[in-house]
Amino acid sequence: MKKTFIACMLTSAIIWSCNKTENYDPSTEKGVDSFSELTVPTHFKFETFKTVKLDVSIQNQGFQNDFKVKVYDFLPSAGGNLIYSGFTGSNLSTDIDVPSYLTKLYLIKEDPNGSSSISIVDVTGNNASHTFGKKKRSKAKTTIAISPNCITGCDATYNNHSGNISINNNSAVNTVCVTGTYSGQISINKSDVLLKVCGDATVSTLSLNNGSSLVLTDGASLNVNTLRLNSSGGEITVYDATLTVNNTFAISGDVTNYGIINVSQSNKFNITSSSSEFINSGTLNVFGDAQVSNDFTNNGSMNVTGNLQFNSNSTGVNNCYQNISGSFMVNGTFDNYSLIEVTGDLEVSSVSNVSLYDGAMIISDNATLNGGITGSGTTSLVKVENTTVINATGFLSGNLEYCDTDGIETLWGNVNAPASLACNIYIPTSACNTIGNGTTTVSDSDNDGIADGNDLFPNDPDRAGESYYPGSSQYGTIAFEDLWPGKGDYDFNDLVVNYRFRMITDANNDIKDIEINYAVMAIGGSLSNGFGIQFDVAPSAIESVVGTQYFENNITLNANGTEANQSKAVVVLFDNAFGILTNLGTQTVNTDPTNTFVPVDTNRVRMTLTSPVAEAQLPFNSFNPFIFIGQNRGKELHLSGKEATDLMDINFFGTADDDSDPSSGRFFVTENDLPWAIQTAQIFDYPVEQEDIVKAYSLFSTWAQSGGNSSLDWYLNLPGYRDNTKVY
Repeated sequence: MKKTFIACMLTSAIIWSCNKTENYDPSTEKGVDSFSELTVPTHFKFETFKTVKLDVSIQNQGFQNDFKVKVYDFLPSAGGNLIYSGFTGSNLSTDIDVPSYLTKLYLIKEDPNGSSSISIVDVTGNNASHTFGKKKRSKAKTTIAISPNCITGCDATYNNHSGNISINNNSAVNTVCVTGTYSGQISINKSDVLLKVCGDATVSTLSLNNGSSLVLTDGASLNVNTLRLNSSGGEITVYDATLTVNNTFAISGDVTNYGIINVSQSNKFNITSSSSEFINSGTLNVFGDAQVSNDFTNNGSMNVTGNLQFNSNSTGVNNCYQNISGSFMVNGTFDNYSLIEVTGDLEVSSVSNVSLYDGAMIISDNATLNGGITGSGTTSLVKVENTTVINATGFLSGNLEYCDTDGIETLWGNVNAPASLACNIYIPTSACNTIGNGTTTVSDSDNDGIADGNDLFPNDPDRAGESYYPGSSQYGTIAFEDLWPGKGDYDFNDLVVNYRFRMITDANNDIKDIEINYAVMAIGGSLSNGFGIQFDVAPSAIESVVGTQYFENNITLNANGTEANQSKAVVVLFDNAFGILTNLGTQTVNTDPTNTFVPVDTNRVRMTLTSPVAEAQLPFNSFNPFIFIGQNRGKELHLSGKEATDLMDINFFGTADDDSDPSSGRFFVTENDLPWAIQTAQIFDYPVEQEDIVKAYSLFSTWAQSGGNSSLDWYLNLPGYRDNTKVY
């Protein structure tokens, strides 16, 4: 019934209202009073959708079965439509067709064990990409590690040198290079001097003052007793090299490590400057206790033989592996995206919070919580071997399992759902997390590589997933003017068909079936028109077609249900619209509000392919819908720019107002590039009889004359978008 489609449209309007056209300025539009007066760019196809290339990567897997990726046009919990689903073990790349104005996609990753996570992804132009996995908060400068050298750019070079180096303010030297072997003491007092160590250096005391910096290049080593970086503007960068600090490690600037840093003497790793930043993307070994009061990011391996304490003004991030032989004390903010292994105690102060993301883990012997531990994304795990004390100010919250193998000894705080006291979550091992947790038991009844929980057809090895256009609960519309090749009245209601395509896919994301749900909404004339779709595959690629409706005797079929004498597969859904939507004796059907509304039924045609076809070979934008007019099978009318089928009578081209030229790829347009059919990516409420679409829809002319670059959502039912007295 039409009410079904009205309700669907109301839902759509709510969902899409946040994306409506902004900054529309009617004064910039060339004024037109009718569709035929439009001036549009050459080759404009009047399309309301765009093709987006979507690239999805999944990290930190560990499952034998594939992941399922589902793409929605809005939050699923708020009524968003499923538009695509696919399976992958690591990387998924596909093209999807979405409304032209769409700016975000909503992606859900479903693991084989049933856990899931959601991400909101920006659509930039015609591209969207996202990586699922442990979200790393590493700094930008850790992403590229290209080592300098001491061959060029050196103002002073000390090669195989023994003795002190001192660079003072009266020196002309800005870059000091140490090559070969070196021993002595180095003091840099001049501002912004760069010290590059390219060999093997042994230094008793190294002082970097007034914004001076140290670089250890690839292959270098520096063994220093006392290292002082005394200015917040100074930096230490260790590339594929080794820095060993035997005594004092006093840092007031930034440290970036891609190699190995060893701090050898107990209690000497004490970074107290809150303005400094330490980024470890290599290996950091602290032989003793460590205190941190700055921004600290671990992207590699950090090993502490004593206690590790993050002070109150610290911000810590672990993206890979931390191993602490003593206790781990958090008095600041700490985010964990991977594994922290604590031999001693985990202690979280009352003003602190430890956040775990996407399957992260903390393992400790004991735990005392005066503050909180929170899980975000896919479920994470805290595992305690012995004693847990959760005091009154302590709490657990979010997507988190807290596993105390012998039960929580003291629980005065809160466990806020969905956090739970459990040990069941499966966390796969990875390069950063070699421990993991639990085992996964995934059922795959049809052995197609897709877990039953993610498989829509768990007992059918030929089918597993589904995708939709325009959406799982959304219809689009195609509307025709059937006086072609002559111009009509451009109310675009001579034949109006709402449609939805469902592509059923296998475990390889190849299409096995296409379901076409459609409803004939209106017939704004007396001509008996048929409706079909041409697909960009050979007829032999189709195994069967069911659900078509024929009332006349003018369609010849192959045995598989496709139309005969066609080089491409053509499915005629119905041969006479009046057999689908009954005329009650009025001049038109469902285009004149003063006439009785004729109920609308939804019909389904199912097309099964002989063998699965790759999505890239059969995208929605290759579907070619058309009508044949007045029971004349050779008088086809397609969307602008779409080719005719083999049964088209080409003698119609170039007659009356048609300006088609098949030799130049020009089809079904007037001399001014105007079409006889339009297709919208959501429901189009067509104009009432003899009301020009330009008058019915306020933004249509702006959209058309801009070549589809402005007012992309012109057809939605939003305030100011239409004259409701002219819309059926």
